[in-house]
Amino acid sequence: MKFRLIVKALSIFLITILLAGCAHVLEQKKQEMLEAKQKFFWKSLRWKSYSSALSVIKFKNPARKAFVPKGLKGITVTAYEEIGSVAVEDSGDIRTAVLFDYIQDETGRVFQIEHAELWWYNEDSKQWFLDSDLPEFKTGN
Repeated sequence: MKFRLIVKALSIFLITILLAGCAHVLEQKKQEMLEAKQKFFWKSLRWKSYSSALSVIKFKNPARKAFVPKGLKGITVTAYEEIGSVAVEDSGDIRTAVLFDYIQDETGRVFQIEHAELWWYNEDSKQWFLDSDLPEFKTGN
């Protein structure tokens, strides 16, 4: 009788540990997916692949639509750096600040802009999306 209780207690303990471990692994995988999606977005801007960058944007409000601003092809992003990131309480969203260095191609002028990004996780598609417009680069137009 005691043996059965001990086995049952050990089983419950091991299941609890395994479930906690699985939750941690899933959360870590979700974080890695976010980082990969962010880098994809930033690199898409860096290499002027605006259609790829737009594929990452999906507004929570379906009435909003993403677009490439006029004159964007006239700038070149030279560098980007994530300068901060924080989780939004209760929603699971992530607010990120990114610093972009860029050049106006026609003038050669160098600029820097901070872009505030809101990233959200879609449980249905198991993907991260950006709920922010493209950065407002000074295009010279």
